[in-house]
Amino acid sequence: MDPIFRLPLDSPLAAAVSEDWSLLPLRVPAGWTVVYNQLSARRLSDGRVEANDSEDLYWARTTPPPWLTAREVAAKGGLQSREVNIDAGWYGGSGFRVVILDPDWEHERASYATPDLDAFITVLEQWMQLIADGILP
Repeated sequence: MDPIFRLPLDSPLAAAVSEDWSLLPLRVPAGWTVVYNQLSARRLSDGRVEANDSEDLYWARTTPPPWLTAREVAAKGGLQSREVNIDAGWYGGSGFRVVILDPDWEHERASYATPDLDAFITVLEQWMQLIADGILP
């Protein structure tokens, strides 16, 4: 399976992709630190979109609000008091995959795979927002 897609004309991603490789727009809510981002794509001459096909496309982790002390973070509890990671990549056999790690690969909490670029970006953004709101998917 190749990471080449025909996006709907009304897709926000379709409008954001150019002929040059560039990062895809991604809404990252407050409370996340992006550690690594290679979510890039380019438009091919026939109008399709080619996405980066690395297994290591995106990694982010939650971070407590910088205005809280360590004691305040501990007292607050919940997801905002611990590190949750989100990892995403392209796996040729199944397409894109998003994984929630709480806090590491030994504790995989949720996983989603799709061959659809729009669905992949949608789930990645939704899951980051859920976690920012204190809910694990």
